[in-house]
Amino acid sequence: MDSNCPVQQPGSGTLSQRSRFSRNWSTPFSKSATSSKESLGLGPDIKEKCQREAAYLFKLEQSFKNAVTDLKTHILRPLVKTETSDQKNRPQLKEALLVLEESLEALCNESEEHCLHLQDTLDALTQKELYLLKNTQQLKGVYIWYFTAFTNYVVLCGFEHIAKQTSDYWKKNKKIVKGFRLDLSSNTSLSVSLYRVFHEPIRLQVQKYIDVLRKLSWCLKKNPETKPITDALATFIDLDKWIRQSLDVATLTKTLWNSLGSKLTELLFLPERRLREDSKNIPLSSPDGRFLLFDDCLAMIQGSESSIYKLDTLWVETLDNICLERNQLKVIVPEEEYIFTMEDSQDKMVWFWKLKQAIRQHLDGKLDFPLWGEEGFEDSCSVPACRFAAYTFINNARFKDAVYEGDWYQGKPQGSGIMKWPDGRNYAGTYEEGQEHGFGVYVTPAGPEIFDCYKCHWKSGKMHGYGICEYGIGMTYKGYFQDNQRHGFGILHSSQLEKLPFKYFGHWENDKKSGYGVLDDLDREERYLGTWLEDCKHGNGVVITQSGLCYEGNFQCNKITGPGTILSEDDSAYEGEFTEELVLTGKGKLTFSNGYVIEGLFSNKWGSGLKTNGTFCKPTEELNPLITSKMQLGSHIIPAKDRWQGIYDQFMDFLNSGSDETSVESFLGFYSKKREKQKSLKSMAITKKVEIAMEHSAEDTLDFLTCNRPNGATSEKLASNQCTLAKGQQLKEYLSKAFASSHHPLGKLLQTLILVFQDTFSGICMHKRLLSMAQQEVVSHAKKLFELASYFLPKSLELGDSPTEAAIRDNLNAYTVTLPLVLPRFYPDLFMLYMLYHEVEDSMYWKGILYLELLSDTKLLEFLEVQKDLWPLQDIHLTNKQRISVVKDVCFTSAILCFQKISTTADPQDKLDTLMKTYLEIESTVTRVLKREYNLSMDDLLPLLVYVVSRARILHLGAELHLIRDMMDPSTEGGMNDFLLTALDSCYQHIQKDELRSRSLPK
Repeated sequence: MDSNCPVQQPGSGTLSQRSRFSRNWSTPFSKSATSSKESLGLGPDIKEKCQREAAYLFKLEQSFKNAVTDLKTHILRPLVKTETSDQKNRPQLKEALLVLEESLEALCNESEEHCLHLQDTLDALTQKELYLLKNTQQLKGVYIWYFTAFTNYVVLCGFEHIAKQTSDYWKKNKKIVKGFRLDLSSNTSLSVSLYRVFHEPIRLQVQKYIDVLRKLSWCLKKNPETKPITDALATFIDLDKWIRQSLDVATLTKTLWNSLGSKLTELLFLPERRLREDSKNIPLSSPDGRFLLFDDCLAMIQGSESSIYKLDTLWVETLDNICLERNQLKVIVPEEEYIFTMEDSQDKMVWFWKLKQAIRQHLDGKLDFPLWGEEGFEDSCSVPACRFAAYTFINNARFKDAVYEGDWYQGKPQGSGIMKWPDGRNYAGTYEEGQEHGFGVYVTPAGPEIFDCYKCHWKSGKMHGYGICEYGIGMTYKGYFQDNQRHGFGILHSSQLEKLPFKYFGHWENDKKSGYGVLDDLDREERYLGTWLEDCKHGNGVVITQSGLCYEGNFQCNKITGPGTILSEDDSAYEGEFTEELVLTGKGKLTFSNGYVIEGLFSNKWGSGLKTNGTFCKPTEELNPLITSKMQLGSHIIPAKDRWQGIYDQFMDFLNSGSDETSVESFLGFYSKKREKQKSLKSMAITKKVEIAMEHSAEDTLDFLTCNRPNGATSEKLASNQCTLAKGQQLKEYLSKAFASSHHPLGKLLQTLILVFQDTFSGICMHKRLLSMAQQEVVSHAKKLFELASYFLPKSLELGDSPTEAAIRDNLNAYTVTLPLVLPRFYPDLFMLYMLYHEVEDSMYWKGILYLELLSDTKLLEFLEVQKDLWPLQDIHLTNKQRISVVKDVCFTSAILCFQKISTTADPQDKLDTLMKTYLEIESTVTRVLKREYNLSMDDLLPLLVYVVSRARILHLGAELHLIRDMMDPSTEGGMNDFLLTALDSCYQHIQKDELRSRSLPK
């Protein structure tokens, strides 16, 4: 046999069939036992004593090997032969006996290996180790395997059974068994003899090992090289205790099975199961019957019925703190709790200790049997409160018949786990207090081969917070839940392959569209913007069609009622009553794009030939032909500050949630995989939660501060009594990082607002008549983000009450802080609406630009009637054969380059600053030409500004002007800003005029 192999084992097929009979046979169980395979540097005295003991041990081992070989040959083999030939025997008995044969064979091989090793040690006087020291753990494993198999056979009453089967055989072969002292007087005495024959010599050999090691340890106790000896001695002492207690427990367990009825025995019996305690031995008062504590479960017997509670899902605790006068224990199992009362404190402590000891050993897979009162036994009772186990629910209404596999705490799922129902439903995620809590994935059948998948956050067993749901019918929902229903902001869209594709983004209440929302009906090629109630369009709303037709009105249960407005693609406008199918039904007013008006009674469908009985009016005065093309929609629907209140409500709920373990994840819409399984869910400050969330981002972590701002505060400026007051540039730098981070609450909020803005105002239904709505929403978002930013500002940005700091504080508002940061994110879609709104004017303006482009610098200055003493002729440097009358793009170059930057920024204040710098560059050039200080008047400025604008070639100047006026800080209106904007607008209007192009060009 290979000395490096712990035990020679049978083939994998045999072991797989019999593994349950040899459980834990090789598991270490002593804290004092350590590996003794380390090389020993033994001195001369130690060698001599080891060799002397080795000679004695060699004789013992030879005698033991012969005894085991005889036992195997003359006793065990006839028993196995008889058992295997009997077809009526129980399969468990046959399997147990075969495992016993295998373990005895391994013991015999190990003993032979021991003898060979000792023989080599005796022949060669070298520094070789004793086998007991070199292979301590290997020997221990073989003995554990054997006695595990032996006690399993004892519990099965195997010796009683085999004694009946083989009694005649032994009587016929008395000479063979003469040396084994078998009592053949009766079957009972024979079974007792067999029991003793199979365990006494093996256990005696362990005790002889102990004697040898004790003698060696005593002789060499002052030598520092004796540690391997003492370790091996401790290992075999523990092994002897384990053998003794295993035999005792096996006998008690066999007695129990014999005392129970056949029905109970059939329900509870397992060959490897051992009895630890019986409520008959140590009484406990419980109305639920008799309790049996086994090494793997706690069984409750009521009559002929029994309930089994696995130890991996069983918790026990004393109730001393609750009731000092009564000796009580509380046992917690899934779905139930039991209170046990003992007669005295000693009985209570015995039960408490045995329960905890059984639980610990079952969880560890170690059958070490620590003795009551031994040193360190209290430490051995340490039982983990959090465990991993599987359980099938019986009584719980929601989880009935479901199998849960995962983490537990005090009888309830807590941590990560998987729940599977028989009907195909399953949930994989986190739990708290026995309920789904945190992030989880829930799958439920929705039809044959169809499943709905919910990937969302949960609270107290219900979907709560952000989630993504993929329905089997092809729809997808991304948004917030409350009490298992869509609630708050969310986006629901169908598959593009559906017959009636759609996309809704807006607010939900109790699983229905409610509040403000936008619906894209891809089948009807139209978009609805307005309020909803109970899944119906209800209230004021706007409809934009892909063809360009728009209408606005009041909806009741998906139908338009009362007056409304229709704006056609040719800029005709109708104001009056009509239905949702655009059938005109009463009084109204129709205004054409050229200013003509029909007012009276209308009928028939729009676009199908109108019928009217009314008055036709020509315009009585010159009418701006753009009057109807500039009409805007949305003036009657919900104000911008209230449209997306549901998104802000989710944010406020997050702030007011107390920041439990999942609040940040629930709001931000992600799950932190690095979270510890058994981490308790304790309340923490918002500051800490957000910092943890930011750690999972590649972006820089920001510093946060929770602000005690009262709910409902709506001031546009940071009040002086608030805890976070910021300096301008530092505040912008901080908020810029926050808005850029998807793991910062403000960044997540801004991302949602941008997504909603894009879905509302871009795409195939983008329309110039939505410009006012879009502009109002951007400004409203900037104001609200400015208010909410105060919850997260760092302490380093606080200001005092000094006059200087107070002045800084007064200049901080939404227009100066948040709008410049968020406007670039809305800018592409917003500016496109400005471009559509000014499409006609910008087209006329660009024609004027192209017309003026034909002129050289001097001719353009002459054409614009700029005073010649203001011409910067010294900037014109002619080359050979070049005339001054053909030179272009030389005069006022610095002002032109400066003005071109107006279209490179989204910030209206930056645009105003660019305009101011352009004015200063023009004035500086004039001052340089005149060689004296010169303040430009409006009469001098306008032609020079027209020159600069025409040469700068800004493509959509009308859109730029409109955006600046809409988005600039109201506090900066008037003064120089107003003067320059008026001048620029005059230039823009002047370049558009037909008279400009009708004038003859200068020669």
